[in-house]
Amino acid sequence: MSKQIFDYDKLSSKIPYKYAIPIAVAKRAEALKEYAKPYVVSSDNNPVSIAFRELLDGYVIINDVDTLRILLPNGE
Repeated sequence: MSKQIFDYDKLSSKIPYKYAIPIAVAKRAEALKEYAKPYVVSSDNNPVSIAFRELLDGYVIINDVDTLRILLPNGE
């Protein structure tokens, strides 16, 4: 079994909010586990891996990005 490698730096350049990425992945993984159908195929069928890949590939987006601006330090 091979491990998937995700480019967290690439994802953090798309989403500059440190805590938004794990929260979005966790919420999507929960949805995948309960009722949602995945947009991508994963070799291990792990909901967290699938959710991370969907966020990285742009299939899942964070809707309220403006609310997340309060997470940035002043001056950014």
